[in-house]
Amino acid sequence: MNMIIKYIAAIITTLCLTSVAAMGLEPMTATIRVMNVSLYDYVILGEDPKATDGYDNAYDTISPGNLNATMGQPFISVIISHPDWKPAMRELRGDIRSLAKRQVWQLIITSSLPKGTPMNVAFRKKESTLPQGMKLTLKEDAASKEHDLGRCSYMIAAPGPGATTRLLITAEQP
Repeated sequence: MNMIIKYIAAIITTLCLTSVAAMGLEPMTATIRVMNVSLYDYVILGEDPKATDGYDNAYDTISPGNLNATMGQPFISVIISHPDWKPAMRELRGDIRSLAKRQVWQLIITSSLPKGTPMNVAFRKKESTLPQGMKLTLKEDAASKEHDLGRCSYMIAAPGPGATTRLLITAEQP
């Protein structure tokens, strides 16, 4: 009986110590850019084995705000939103999380552009590192159709001054 308990304990310990990398999950970064002609802003989404799903000073970047908006100039602003976090950390430019089979980021887009002005949402391949087979998708809301952001960019309409557009970006490891 004692031998069986030791055997079970060894199996549980081995399972607990098995890294997520050994389970096939890999680090990634994805730069997402929203633009219209010469105006643009971007965010960086990612996963790293040392990061957590909370705020990590070593991995996450607080949004610096938008200087053009502050000065009354034309602007596009994109942030990764965490409305349930402390006020200073609710708006991120970069959000690197723990490795997971599936992660979802909520982006909030504001702009000084007139309502309906076309804006392009694009995955920047040269500024990103995705594992082979990773799927990167975009949805305008929970009920809308998914769009493969890894294959092509996506057009959205500017929400208009004072309004926001919410997008969901999902990364799924193979």
